[in-house]
Amino acid sequence: MKIYYEQDADISLIQKKKVAVVGYGSQGHAHALNLRDSGVKNIKVALQEGSASRKKCEAEKLEVVTPAEAAKWADVLMILVPDEKQAVMFANEIEPHLRAGQHIMFGHGFNIHYNLIRPRKDIDVSLSAPKGPGHTL
Repeated sequence: MKIYYEQDADISLIQKKKVAVVGYGSQGHAHALNLRDSGVKNIKVALQEGSASRKKCEAEKLEVVTPAEAAKWADVLMILVPDEKQAVMFANEIEPHLRAGQHIMFGHGFNIHYNLIRPRKDIDVSLSAPKGPGHTL
């Protein structure tokens, strides 16, 4: 297994991308703000209609869209909703709008490992698992 660290990354690669963070709980909050603080200019947060997190995103001046809108727009989607909600959201709101070459990242591998989410072969998939609660990062 190869483990990558900050010095191994070329941050300019993500700074050029349109990135959607799906979910704005502990991890989504941390990812979106870290991306913004790292110079990523094109960030949107995907939330379901009526989400209580909408006001928090707007207070941080982050644009909020639906998961379907995010899937249509983004080059990279970071899926950070709870494991038990991911498979249904992916099947109904994200997968129908994906295009070849997009990159989907997960903060936890449960749904991929247990084949609850099976992305098409023309979609890149990776795991970026945090080592602590999002608000402490």
